[in-house]
Amino acid sequence: MSFRFFAQYAVITLCVVPLLFLTGCGNCGLDTLSDYEKVFGIVGDVDPIPPKNFNVFIDASASMYGYTAKDSKFHDIINSVISRIPQDSSIQLYGFGLDSVKLQGDLRKMLHTVSDRRFYTQGHTDLCKPFEMHIQDDPHSVNLIFTDMVQSTKYSEQDMVSFARILKKYLGENGFLSLMAIQADYHGTYYVEKVPGKLTVPEGSNRPLYCLAFGNRKYSQFIEDKIGILFPNTFEFGTTTPNKLRCTDNIDYKNDPPTMIHEKNRMDIPVSSFNLKKGYTEALKFTLSGYDEKYGNVLDYSIAYKSKADSSFQVLDGKTGNVLADTFPDNDKVSFLIPFSNKNTGCYLIRLTFRKTLPRWISEFSTDDDTKFDNMDKTYKLEAWMNFIMNNFEDYKYLATTQYYIELMRR
Repeated sequence: MSFRFFAQYAVITLCVVPLLFLTGCGNCGLDTLSDYEKVFGIVGDVDPIPPKNFNVFIDASASMYGYTAKDSKFHDIINSVISRIPQDSSIQLYGFGLDSVKLQGDLRKMLHTVSDRRFYTQGHTDLCKPFEMHIQDDPHSVNLIFTDMVQSTKYSEQDMVSFARILKKYLGENGFLSLMAIQADYHGTYYVEKVPGKLTVPEGSNRPLYCLAFGNRKYSQFIEDKIGILFPNTFEFGTTTPNKLRCTDNIDYKNDPPTMIHEKNRMDIPVSSFNLKKGYTEALKFTLSGYDEKYGNVLDYSIAYKSKADSSFQVLDGKTGNVLADTFPDNDKVSFLIPFSNKNTGCYLIRLTFRKTLPRWISEFSTDDDTKFDNMDKTYKLEAWMNFIMNNFEDYKYLATTQYYIELMRR
């Protein structure tokens, strides 16, 4: 055996033998981001495709009348959204208020119907009606609801909770939701919700106008790219933003304990690899660079484990939770502690997700007092609405701003 052949054989062996154990040449034997997600029951991102079926619901309550003057932003937004829907798609329009009614005729006739100011005469807005009468029996369409987001039923706060529960049931474990908002010109009567009454909103005023979009998450990118761009304010979940995070050492705040050695950052997917020597541990401290303040500072974590004898990873019971991360003064780095007392040798995976929080604009658009003219550019109880929805989706696998994986080989 020549020295050259022996050297080549030795190099091959050094990679193959660890692969047979767990490490896969320096990692836990996983290759793609989908491999890591599957360990934790996550359905990976699918290629974005344009939806073929759209249900478009127009709030026909009397308070929407004020948006509908000639050349209004309201009609401009509806027409712009419709124009961005692929030509070969099916589009069905509905009007809703006290009930939800399918509009008749072709697209041109339906758009003419909603452009007629006499269309907006419903006494109340009940956002649950589109679900009860149409949406829940149609799981394959993207649903767009144009509304002022004022739930004006007799038991409006209870119906906010009902709406959140119905939405969660409909989306299941594989959906997306997007709330898009714009200030639109408004001149008409606003019907006060805090106490019985009404206000005549003067010409030149604006009120928030919303498009609520939801459906299967494979359509979420289409909505974000084609429709979300029309609105200056958006909030969505069902997808995660591009990940810029990387494990890093910092002079003042190093990864810890000292026996945890950082091996590499994978540049193609959000994964960092570490070796951890035997010994007592209570927690692992990580520092990530590439942090963005929009991620928030609440981190959820889950830990999975595979020993030498195991064929697959198992998520460890009781090894999930959340921690508060510390941000650095320049807001580019974040550090946190993950509880970790596991002594068994083998490979550990830690999935990290920054928990999505409501963006500032939702609070700025919200008011608890709609009796004042100064609050006409706000929406009654909007923040409460969205908190009800967030609470119902608290355990939703995709309710995160971004995700990151730590693979840890304990020798």
